[in-house]
Amino acid sequence: MTYYDDWNKRLKKADSEDSLDTVDKNKGGSEGSKKWREVELVEEEEGVKEGSFIDATRVPYVSQDGSGDEEATTSAKWWSRRKDVSTERREWKFFDTKYKLWAWGIFGLAVLVTGITLLATSLQKLSSNEYGVEYNVHKKKLSDAAKTGGLHLGPPGYEFIRFPSTFITEDLPDGTCVSKDGLRVQFSVSFQYAIPQEWLIPTVLTYRGFEKWADVVSAAGTSAVQHSCAEFNISNFQSQRGVIQGTMEQNLRLKLEGKSGKGADGVYARAISLQLRNVELPEEYQEAVREKQSANEDISLAQNQRKQETTKAQTKLLSASEEARKILDNSNNDAELLLTEARLKAQETLFAFETESKTIVDVKERLNLTTAGVLAYLANQLLADVPNLKVSAAEPARLSRKDEL
Repeated sequence: MTYYDDWNKRLKKADSEDSLDTVDKNKGGSEGSKKWREVELVEEEEGVKEGSFIDATRVPYVSQDGSGDEEATTSAKWWSRRKDVSTERREWKFFDTKYKLWAWGIFGLAVLVTGITLLATSLQKLSSNEYGVEYNVHKKKLSDAAKTGGLHLGPPGYEFIRFPSTFITEDLPDGTCVSKDGLRVQFSVSFQYAIPQEWLIPTVLTYRGFEKWADVVSAAGTSAVQHSCAEFNISNFQSQRGVIQGTMEQNLRLKLEGKSGKGADGVYARAISLQLRNVELPEEYQEAVREKQSANEDISLAQNQRKQETTKAQTKLLSASEEARKILDNSNNDAELLLTEARLKAQETLFAFETESKTIVDVKERLNLTTAGVLAYLANQLLADVPNLKVSAAEPARLSRKDEL
């Protein structure tokens, strides 16, 4: 089908819609053709002759006598209704009917909505506390660099795989762990961690998204706590709580960051800190500890009482020893005094007897007395010195010796 055949069909459709009569080329027009608008006169243009006709939208001209394009001549629809006009041309206009206005309006609105939709789906926003990895959902392609907060432009329909850029606090569920000596200990632990920006791509490739990665980090934290509990006896949880917390934090860092500290042999998370918030020992153990503490207190009380009694006894002993020393010293002093007095008394008596014996010997020699006479002399001296002398003597004692004088 040629261009002119197609155009003739569209003209017939336009005629039927506008209720126009078909124009017969042999009659040179009809009353219905008067409804068509006048076309611009074209004169003296490339040999166009009088009475020739022109298609409404085409530039090529065809003469009435058949010279020129034969196909265009046979397909032409109108003759000019004015015989004195040498040539005429019909121009195409985009907005000359209401149908065209509606069509172009709908087309423009569709273009506008499509543009706005594409622009809206190409813009994604990250908050200041987020990292994001661009993911093209249509091509199933992941970006090779992480982005920080702000408004970012990408392919239509893309989305961000988001991760927090700040510290994340994980409160582990209250659970139990087994100590080195086989007893179960209840614990409450919290820890903080973060993901460095340079670890974001391998994290997404390994764990796909934040939720799964956070679950793995929580499981790694629980594992670190369990391993730390197994390094200590049950008694250490009472006396070395700070040491246990430090060991848990060290094991947590090893689990999250790996031995190399680069995350590849860990879970791509940076450990910040850990808090051992609470520790509850088994009730049986606590009861045994209370009983032991009570026994130790009783032992300590008994030991203190023994020390007190010992101190009292030692005090009494020292007091008695001191009293005994005092008594001994007094006794020694009294004995020394008595001995001294006795010695002096003995010396005095001895001296008196020596003096008296000398006197008696001297009297015996001067008076030439016998022993009996001396005794009589002494008896008389005794009676002379003592006025009321009473002497009781039994036989055969002799009191009077006057015959001896």
